[in-house]
Amino acid sequence: MTPQARTRDYFTKRGFLVGTVESRKSFPDKKKSACRTCGHSPLISVSVDLFGVFDLVCLNPGTESVFFVQTTSRANHSTRRNKILSSMEAKLVLLAGCGIILQSWAQDVDDHWVPKDEYITLKDFKSALHYPNDVAGLIEIKRKAKRPDLPKGSTLPLVGDESDLPPRGKTRVMATDLDNLPF
Repeated sequence: MTPQARTRDYFTKRGFLVGTVESRKSFPDKKKSACRTCGHSPLISVSVDLFGVFDLVCLNPGTESVFFVQTTSRANHSTRRNKILSSMEAKLVLLAGCGIILQSWAQDVDDHWVPKDEYITLKDFKSALHYPNDVAGLIEIKRKAKRPDLPKGSTLPLVGDESDLPPRGKTRVMATDLDNLPF
């Protein structure tokens, strides 16, 4: 049984409605060749967490509690804690009034599986002053990561100069380009 399955059972027994928010994506394995007979390419399966962090969401209708959960083995507890604390989305989850639980599992001396719960709070994000406090701020940070703001009048560096470009609306093929055609 996986740590995620143990956590699902753990919260379900305590009255929570538990949903998996982790998904799986499959990609062709570029390191392996396709089958010679049927052409099927072997696939690699990768798990993707909600917001890159959470495996489960737990709702308790009686107490109106909502928790986002990252679950792991005890050996990976600190790695997953760092993963949560490096997520800007995790801070926004807390600001929305939801809780975050990091639950790791290990066996005790009697070979019983025992959870260790760590509640992540806004105090844990006190050193992350640059993290946004709203969704608009998060969107702006992600936009700048993809397309940085450039000073007015500047352009991205161009290769060569404009004399190398064909006139507008016309395509120019150089004789050297014809020599390199594959046919």
